[in-house]
Formats: sequence, C-alpha cells, structure tokens
Amino acid sequence: MVTMWERIDQLGVRNLSIVGVSKHAGKTTTLNRLIEDAAMVKRRLAIASIGIDGERHDHLMGTPKPEIWVPEHTFFATAISMMEAASAPVSWKVPTGIESPFGEVWVGQTTGEGTIGLAGVRQLAHLEILQGIFQTFAVEHILWDGALSRMIAVNPRVSDGVVLATGAVLGTLAKVTQHTQHALRRLNVEALPKHLFEQLLMRNAGVLVAEILLDFGNQDLRDAEVLSIEYVHEAGAFTEDVRTLATWTDQQRLFLYAGAVTDRVLQSFQNRKHPVFVVAMTPSHLFVTEDAWRSFARAGHQLLVRKSVPLIGVTVNPTSPRNVTLDPQVLKQSIQSLTNAPVWDVME
Repeated sequence: MVTMWERIDQLGVRNLSIVGVSKHAGKTTTLNRLIEDAAMVKRRLAIASIGIDGERHDHLMGTPKPEIWVPEHTFFATAISMMEAASAPVSWKVPTGIESPFGEVWVGQTTGEGTIGLAGVRQLAHLEILQGIFQTFAVEHILWDGALSRMIAVNPRVSDGVVLATGAVLGTLAKVTQHTQHALRRLNVEALPKHLFEQLLMRNAGVLVAEILLDFGNQDLRDAEVLSIEYVHEAGAFTEDVRTLATWTDQQRLFLYAGAVTDRVLQSFQNRKHPVFVVAMTPSHLFVTEDAWRSFARAGHQLLVRKSVPLIGVTVNPTSPRNVTLDPQVLKQSIQSLTNAPVWDVME
C-alpha cells in the first residue's frame, strides 16, 4: 500500500486538510505521522490549526493528548501565548493581524526540534491570510489541522486534499463504521460537471436558481443544459422555502446556495414533484444530518457541491482515551469497505 506522502505526491497536493470524525479520533496522531515522515526527507512544512491543538491534556475529558512535535525549520501560525508550555525554540517572523482570545496570531519558524501549541485561527479568511504568508516563505506543503465540526479548511480556496481521521473513540465497531460512512459521504459528495461549474457563477449571498434542460427521468447533470439563471438575494439556509419567494417552473430545478445547506433546505424541496438538484459551494458548507440526506435522496433529489476537495485517504486509530480498543485489522477492513481511497492505521 502507498504511504500517506506517496498518495499526496501522486495527487499533486500542496495544501492538505486533516479532519477528525470526532475528538480523539487520531487527528493529531495523523498530523504527527505526516510531520515525522516529512522530516525524514526534509520537506518544508507550514502548519496551522482551526481551534486549539498541542495541549497536553483534554480539559473536558481530563485525558492526555498527543503533543505536536515538529523538526527544526518548521513554519507554523499561533498565538504566542500558546507556546508557553511548548518546547520548540522559535524565531517569530511576522504578525498576521489575526486577533484571537489568546492574542494576535504570529507566524514563526522553529530553530530546533520540539513541541508546539496551536491556536487562534477560526475563519476561512484567516486561512487565506496564512496561506499567503506561508507561500512567501516557499514552503512545500501547508497542513491544516481541523475537524468535521470545523470544516472550514475543507475548501478549495485553501486546500487541495483532505485526510479523514476516525477511530475507536466513537465506540463499537458498528458505531465507528456508521459515523465514518456519513463523514465520507459528506467529503465525497459529487461535484458539478465542468460545464455547469463554469456557467453557474455564485455571488456572495443568496441562492442561484437555474432552469435546466434535462429529462425528468435523467439524474446525470452532464447531460443538462442551462436555459436561464436567476438570483434570489434574500434566500438562504434559514429561509423556510426558497420557492415561496418567486414562482418557479418545473424546469427550474437546480438551486445553488452561497451559504450553508442545512436539513431545513433539503426538507423545503422534499415534496417537489420533479427531481431537484441542491448544490452547496463546498463540502464545508454542508450541515445536513444523515436522516435528512437519506430522505432527500429517497424522494429522487440530489445533493451536490460546486467544487469538491479530493479525499487523500482515511486514518484509523484502534484505541481511545476511554479504554476502548478495537481489533486493528478488523477496524481497518471495515473502514476500507467504505472507500476506494487508502486506509492507514496510524498506530502501526
């Protein structure tokens, strides 16, 4: 099987997001494995986290957490106060202008190996600022440490690949498999065909409504032709039903949302006579439950994204802080049955 870095190189990924299905699913362990393997061949990395990472203990569960170890010459972004308990010596390079409860976020470079603490990054705009700064230092790869609950990094504007971390912390093998399946479905949601991607240019807010020429029995948007486009500025995820804001024809069947796509959005189309296509901008804009998605699909409708982020693979962690241990081989096989992407046991 290919290694994580071999897979990353095969797909030409430069900016990588790492997201966990839940806390303690092995996300930081995955990050550390990537950092350690990169250090062996002297890859030039930059690292940032959406949230707080690098703490020694989980303050909610009272359990130890893996620290983030980095080699010399690693770039990273954090509030300087987060380095008080860290061991890596740092040369602080540039302030970012990003304010946080922990102070302003700076970009630094380690002058020796050791541990680091990461915090202060909370928005997509922050990631875009950091991406620009990191690129001025000619780093080879940027690693974004996130979570399914903080999916902002799974956005094509800042990431061109994602690794999903899952593990025994979710409970039984059945529960781990179930939660991972939903996470994979969210990350692997189908993207618009190229010709529609180029035609359907979204604005900053509202909903784009497209009239398309496509047989009602045909669900393949590659065969669709756009006849007209209308923008509904006052519509969004919290509009009870976008169709109440105008009179739609049966051919107006594609709805592209600038903001979040929620259960409420899907439910508003549930009883539409002919199949509709609801499109989110990216996987990070999807906030739908498995039940709502399944019901939406059973009614003949489709949920898509305007642009996706390729799945690099899945890492599994067979142990959890709650003293739950799953059979590593069985866990790996169970998750592998859900995806064609590689599955790695980060504890091996």
